[in-house]
Amino acid sequence: MLEAIEHELASWEWRERLAIHPTTDLGIDAATLIAEERDLREAELA
Repeated sequence: MLEAIEHELASWEWRERLAIHPTTDLGIDAATLIAEERDLREAELA
């Protein structure tokens, strides 16, 4: 039980630290960006 509480506390602290950082607009959603990079890598390996 103590381990689960510690895990939740660490998660909460991480989210709090993340929330103070400004957001970054990449101009494209992350899923599309990942798919494009994956396609480039696959093309390089082919």
